[in-house]
Order: sequence, then C-alpha cells, then structure tokens
Amino acid sequence: MHRHITRALCTAAAAAITLGTLGVAGAGSPATAAARSISPPGYSPSWAGYSVGGGRWFRYITTTVTVPPIEGGSWVDIGLSHGLPVGEPFAELSVEQGGGSGSVRAHVSPEGYGTLPLSPRVGDQLAVSIYYDQHGHDYFTASDTTQHITRTIRLTTGRVVYNHGFVIGVGGWPGYPPQADTQLVKFTGTHVTTYTGDRGTILGPWAAWKYITTSTGTAAGTVKASPSELSNGGADFGVWLRAVPSAYTSGFAGYTDSIGPFRFVSTTMTMPPARTPAGDGGTALVSLAHNGGATPRPYADITVAAGGGKASISYATNNARGTFAISPAPGDRVTVSIFYDQNGHYSFTAADTTQGSARTVSMAAPYAASMPLNSAQVLAMFSNSTVIPPPADTQVWQFTDSLVTTYRGDHGTILGPWATSRWVDTTDGTRTGGVVADASVLSNTLKEVPYAGQGTGHDFSVWLRHR
Repeated sequence: MHRHITRALCTAAAAAITLGTLGVAGAGSPATAAARSISPPGYSPSWAGYSVGGGRWFRYITTTVTVPPIEGGSWVDIGLSHGLPVGEPFAELSVEQGGGSGSVRAHVSPEGYGTLPLSPRVGDQLAVSIYYDQHGHDYFTASDTTQHITRTIRLTTGRVVYNHGFVIGVGGWPGYPPQADTQLVKFTGTHVTTYTGDRGTILGPWAAWKYITTSTGTAAGTVKASPSELSNGGADFGVWLRAVPSAYTSGFAGYTDSIGPFRFVSTTMTMPPARTPAGDGGTALVSLAHNGGATPRPYADITVAAGGGKASISYATNNARGTFAISPAPGDRVTVSIFYDQNGHYSFTAADTTQGSARTVSMAAPYAASMPLNSAQVLAMFSNSTVIPPPADTQVWQFTDSLVTTYRGDHGTILGPWATSRWVDTTDGTRTGGVVADASVLSNTLKEVPYAGQGTGHDFSVWLRHR
C-alpha cells in the first residue's frame, strides 16, 4: 500500500518552524533572495533527510539512490509541496525497500496515483525525479542505470505553487538501535530547479532544513535516525540509523531515561550467581529520581545483590530503607518495580516468579511533590576497585521486559518515547578509559504487550569486559 508522507512532513515542519522562519512566499511571484544555509532542524517519529524552501517556487527535484534491501533498509521519498499550513498541493515519488515490480510509485494531491512500469533490484542505482511543467502536469521519472531502463509517467495536478522540496528516508529500520551508527540509504546528485530556472543543490541558493527521527518526534526524544552532513556542494548525504548516545562513568553500566517525568519503572532479571571476587557480581539498581537542581533531591531505589539469598533485595528513599522478605536463588526470575502515586507515596514491589513469592512496601515520597521524577534507570553498579577483569567478556546481569510510564500515563520502554542514554563504566569515567562494564544494545523479546504502542527496547544485558 502506498504510504503518503507529505502531509506528515509538513505537519512536523509547522510544529518545528514558524512561517516567518521559512519565509514562504505569497500567491504572487516567487522570492529571489539567495540563501545558502542550514536552518534549525525539524523532528519526526518516522523519517529523516532534508527539505528546501525559503520563499522559492520549485518545478524540479532529482536524486540518485541505491535500491535498499527489505531488512535494514529505508523506504525513499522525494517530493515537491506547498509546505504550510497543510502541505497541499504536493507531488511525491517513492521507492520501496526490496525493489521489484510496483516498487516505484507516484502520488499527487488530492487523488492522483501511478506506478512506474519498471522492476529495480536491490543494489540497482536508481535516478528519480519530479518535473512540474507549470501547465498542470507533473512528470515522474525513474532511470535504473544498472539495468539501463528509464520510465516516465504523467499525472495531472492543475495550476499549483510548490514552495518546498524534500529528499528523505522513511521507516523500514528496526525498532531497536544498532551497536554503532549504520547507514541506511545514500542520496547522490541531488538537484533542484525553480520556476524561474535557478538551479542548485539542497544547500542553495535557498534555505534548507535537516529532519531527524526521534522516539517522540520532537527534540526531546532519543535520536533514532538522522541525515549526515551534506557533501559534494550539498548534492549528497546519507540517512543513518543511530546508536543510543553513550555517557561515561566510573561506577555503573546500563540505561537512563530522562525528562519524563516518570511515575513507574519496572524490569525483570535473572538472578546471577555470586562471583569470585564478589565485586565482579555488582548490584542491580532500578530507580526513579530527580536529576539536577538543588539538593536534597527525591529518589526511590530498589537494589538487588548478585547471588540472591535473604535480604538481597532492598529499597530506599531519602529518609527510609529496608529489605524485602523474599530470598531468591541464583537463576530465579525476579521482577521489581517502583510506582509513584503523585500524591506523596511510593510503592516498591519485588516478586520472585520462580518461587511464587512477592512483597510490596509503601513509603512516603519526600521532596517529590516539588521536584518531578525526571529520571528512570535500570543499571548494574560496580565498585571498580574491587573488580578483577575476567579472562573473557562475561555477561553478569540480564534485564528483560523493562517498562516505564510518565506522570500523564504515556507507556513505553527504556528506549522511549523519551530521551535515553547508555552508560558505560570505564576505569576513569571517561570515553578514553578502559571499559570495565557496559550494556548491550536494547532489543525486544517481550511476549505480552500490556499497552498498545509501547514500542520496543525492553531488554538488555550488562557485561564485564576483558581488558
């Protein structure tokens, strides 16, 4: 099914950029100011790339792409549109991942559709373009330069003003981040022409915007995909799937969510055996807290000591602490959670699902009424001075089914929809230090989804690293 991206593109642009910033021309003649700049970025939950505008009217846009694979690729879309306020009229040409018959499609507003009669293969070089003849017709062309086949179709659009153009990668990427930044698609030879015949690249002579995919579709979310910087005079760029940003410390490894604010966090872990030396086992930490600002700051923690046994699972707030009356054994599945009722109380729960035992403790939540709980964490803590590096990389903690909820009831995972950071434990707490422990890439094996749309990124493990 053909996916219409233009309206979503322009809606996001409206949210991120004002009319004054875009400099959209009126219904008279196109502006002629020559701008060569990259404006502040816009954000989307599903696509990344570049858009051009800034008062010009565009009759032509072209780029060349390599047809992406179904797995690990990105659907490609180029277009011309009247950017604000509703994004119509528009014309777009799409290339689906995997190629094949029917994979190159055209669409004009309101109801003009067409399929180009060619069948590109994964890896083929495909030059695609849209040309508006300024007499009511759009011409959509795709040239498979690998197979030496070119096809063009014409759709009727009427008299229009296209004051924006865009080249983007859309969706298709995994719901969880890669270990390292990974290129999804490469655009080359991108060029645009105005109604008056001015020619240029994305970089100008007109304004350009970068669009970034985040977990929330806003600047506050975790970056999932984004375009590279422009090269070749503004004609070339790639769209990259981004790894979760890393931060460095000298005491723990895992993931932290920020902004929120958060009222609930939970995870399930497999109780690891005690290790020799004991410091190599570390301690799991699940918490809600306020990060930043004056002290004292509210926090609510559950800690789990490797090896299990009596008093191995503890809870703590600013003014109270205690242990749960359960005694998990190594290998037991243990679920812990913290809930803030937004009325001055925490509920701490620990359940050994292997033994069928569970306990809940309610405590006062000092300072939480005046300082929102803007941090949710699932980590493993280590005292680096007591850690002896193992002879090979060793998994210590495994966390699954990790869930987070905000004050207003948004449900998700460690990966979002909110900003997420991956913490790496190094010998000196910096990027250049030797890695003591780190967290694996977030993945998703949740068997039952309690809340629709809560996303992926439930699972990870913490490893001690050989040095």
